[in-house]
Amino acid sequence: MRKVMLAIGAALVLAGCASTAPMDATNAPQTYACAGGRSFTAAYDLAGDRAIVRAGDRTYRLPHVRSASGAKYAAGGVELFSKGDEAMLTGTPGAAYRDCKTG
Repeated sequence: MRKVMLAIGAALVLAGCASTAPMDATNAPQTYACAGGRSFTAAYDLAGDRAIVRAGDRTYRLPHVRSASGAKYAAGGVELFSKGDEAMLTGTPGAAYRDCKTG
């Protein structure tokens, strides 16, 4: 009986230590410095299903879409394409964010 109680107690302790990421959990935001002195930030959800982009005074929640190479997120005419430490953001007010790199 003592062994059973110890096993149950250990299972409860281990269950309490387990953690799962919330559905909207993201990696730390990446800051991209772009041509012309512009910059934006993007945080990618842990599952890779979307990116939350902050450019200018606006925030965009972009779902992942298919791309031949790299990662592409797009919605409502706004598109973020990234590959490695480089990115391009288009469809936002003003000129596109081009030649962008993370620091």
